[in-house]
Amino acid sequence: MIASLVRACRHALSNDSAIPQIRREGAGLTRSGFLRVAAAGVLSAGIAVGAGRAFAAGSSGIAPVTDLDKFYDAWQDRFNAHDIEGMVDLYVADVTYINPEGKELIGKTGVRADFEGLFAMKPQIDLHDRKHIVYHDIALTTNHWTLKLTDAAGKAQELTGGGIEVVRKESDGGWRFIIDDASRSAS
Repeated sequence: MIASLVRACRHALSNDSAIPQIRREGAGLTRSGFLRVAAAGVLSAGIAVGAGRAFAAGSSGIAPVTDLDKFYDAWQDRFNAHDIEGMVDLYVADVTYINPEGKELIGKTGVRADFEGLFAMKPQIDLHDRKHIVYHDIALTTNHWTLKLTDAAGKAQELTGGGIEVVRKESDGGWRFIIDDASRSAS
């Protein structure tokens, strides 16, 4: 905001100002000229704040999940909606992801491919027995899950399992997986 005010003041004090009401008078601006410059700076700052919020939502426009207690709710909602972009946004770029079959995948590309294949079967999941232990901006989380889907042969299936994950609070305030191991037994 200060930079916006400085630019507006410099512009207003220049000889070829585009704001005719703000005049150069000796040592500075008139009171009304200052108020116009301040209003321009506040307007500029407001635009910058809006842009900052849009940037915080990521280039995808998806708002980060900033409440750890709602993180699994968001994951479950996005999963059940088969929202691939929303799901991938919950992972850091270089995540270590272990799918339910125990296959280790590194990065969002692997996460995306795994979920795209799974979403083709129109699954629905219920995450329960959710727990997390927090240390500063990192949390160890666990859950049990029940997954219902229809396999390629058209047969309804119900699978159970558990997950143990590590999530980290990122610079935009959102929690994201840095390690997601969905291959644990639900026993």
